[in-house]
Amino acid sequence: MKLKTVQILSIASLIGSAANLASAADQGSPWSLSISGGDSVDTSGNLTSARSATVDLGKLDPALAGSSGALSLDKLRYNDIFERRYDFGAELGYAFSDSLQAFARFDYESLGGRTTQLGSIASATLPREGMGASFADANNYSLDLGARYFWRTGTAWRPFAGAALGATHLDGTSAIVRSSGGAIDSGEVRFTRPGTVFNQMAEAGIEYQQSDAFGVSLSVDANHAGAPHSADDARFSAAGLNPGSEAEDRWSFPVTIAASYHF
Repeated sequence: MKLKTVQILSIASLIGSAANLASAADQGSPWSLSISGGDSVDTSGNLTSARSATVDLGKLDPALAGSSGALSLDKLRYNDIFERRYDFGAELGYAFSDSLQAFARFDYESLGGRTTQLGSIASATLPREGMGASFADANNYSLDLGARYFWRTGTAWRPFAGAALGATHLDGTSAIVRSSGGAIDSGEVRFTRPGTVFNQMAEAGIEYQQSDAFGVSLSVDANHAGAPHSADDARFSAAGLNPGSEAEDRWSFPVTIAASYHF
């Protein structure tokens, strides 16, 4: 069984077990605390665009000083360089009515770096070789403020929709870059630097209210985060290329299970 599936089933099991503790909460309180976990079904956006140039290979590897070659970089999507490992969130909510709720949410996103093809390089003295990049792990943190509307159905099930605005702190993106034949070893290349960007979120889901004190919900979100800040790596910039300068905004679509307690 895949690790992600085990993680999601573990979250669901913990949420189910927590229902036994709900009876200790106060009844009818407008305040609630939610704990959530999940995984994204997709992430869109590009880190680099495709480009090529004739460069001084010594800028990429000092051992090749004085040699020139043709360097081509492939388009890299965020899905190419990161594997989403898990998402975790904690949310404080305040209900103005049975239908309207305001909330503040903290989210933690863990991304595992992948090894992928960066491009290729060739020169008069070197055969054409692929350029590989082993990306480092990254962890991102978000804080959002938003509102959520519930539709009453006369049952324990309540569909809802919500939206939020906030800020996300993005880790920098870096990778160890080497050619497949070992002719070039650029070491660690920085594509983007750590920084905070604005983000927006829209969600839709359904909540099951087991009691006035406890509920479980399933939601699908659309999260948008602004483009990360370019690291302007000196080696690639000196070669006339900066692979982080065209990093795009990022969209992700997590599916989340949450348990909510009123206190």
